Amino acid sequence: MKLLRARALAFLLDLLVWAYLLYSGFTLYYLSALWSPWRPEEKLVWPALSPWAWAVVLVGLGEAVLLTQAFGPSLGQRLMGVHLVAEDGAPPKLAARLAYFGFSHLALATLGLGSVLHPQRPWHERWAGVRLEPLPPPSSAVRRPPWYRTAYGLTALLVALATLAVGWRLTEVDLRRLVYDASKSLRIWYGLIGPDFRYLLAPDPRIKLSLVDGLVQSLYMALLATVAGTVAAFPLSFLGARNVAARHPVGWAIYALTRGFFNVVRSVETVFWAAIFAIWLGWGPFAGATALFVHTVAALGKLFSEQVEHIDPGPVEAVTATGANLLQVVRYAVVPQVLPQYLAFAIYRWDINLRMAVVVALVGGGGIGRHLFEYKDDLRWSLVGAVILLFMLTVWVMDYLSGWIREKIV
Repeated sequence: MKLLRARALAFLLDLLVWAYLLYSGFTLYYLSALWSPWRPEEKLVWPALSPWAWAVVLVGLGEAVLLTQAFGPSLGQRLMGVHLVAEDGAPPKLAARLAYFGFSHLALATLGLGSVLHPQRPWHERWAGVRLEPLPPPSSAVRRPPWYRTAYGLTALLVALATLAVGWRLTEVDLRRLVYDASKSLRIWYGLIGPDFRYLLAPDPRIKLSLVDGLVQSLYMALLATVAGTVAAFPLSFLGARNVAARHPVGWAIYALTRGFFNVVRSVETVFWAAIFAIWLGWGPFAGATALFVHTVAALGKLFSEQVEHIDPGPVEAVTATGANLLQVVRYAVVPQVLPQYLAFAIYRWDINLRMAVVVALVGGGGIGRHLFEYKDDLRWSLVGAVILLFMLTVWVMDYLSGWIREKIV
């Protein structure tokens, strides 16, 4: 069954790779064309082809997959850890590869029925005189050619180049503007290098806070969110660890729900959570701290659970052998192994939350970020420079202290 799974997934991966390359080429052509039937603001469009044209595209993709697999290993085969060999275990000759390429069409026409009936060696492999085997380990005596002389290496290079080329065009990179339009930003730079600290200690009449007040507010927002998030993530991390929670069907369900919670919550940016809580709780630091807390629980929970899954199983087996229950195993065999990493991650998360405490002010999260965005909207660049310089010095000090503490803990 492993070979059947490897064949199916390798074919699917290769099909997706060649479809991606084809669509990347179409996108590059469309973005470079002087005239196009689509609107210029559209970047990614779906080609308008007739059913017969789509059939030709699908046939072409299938041919590319079969060709690269016959003269591979293809990228999909390499990722699945398999390759073709001849009857004697040597690399197949050209005739055998051509025969495999031809017979694979018949196998594809039967929707892979031969692979299902004979997963170890389907009939199209037997007729071609080849077989699919796992790749030898890198430490074996079998010498592998360099990656740039292999089908999977060249395909991976094409994927990388196509991705960079499409990304370059989609992001509208124009290096000439960095030079020709540099003068437009001079007023901003003059303001940043000449900061105005008039509101360092005196409150701004409009914001009702001084810069120091806003900075202290952001520091405590980050601190409270980190402490509360760490406390909440600590027990959840064991429920999200496969080697601790997933020991029976109920445990698997709890593990899946916990991991799903981590993935869903942390995939939503903190700014969006701040926008929700700003409407829910009102604008201010409470909404920002709550948003940071929610994201911290999910982010630290995932990091913590991954640390639990990579612990040394020896102490766990030793404590379990004494007849200890699950809570005792966690207390005496798991926690001592992961506690230093937990503390290091929590300190690093405080550093992250301090930076995010500025961003959440964009949607009403409070803190020193309110000064930053208010002054930026008013184009008061000298005051913006004061906020940035003050926050930069604070982050520098916090980064030094957190690094020093992490070194002492780990």
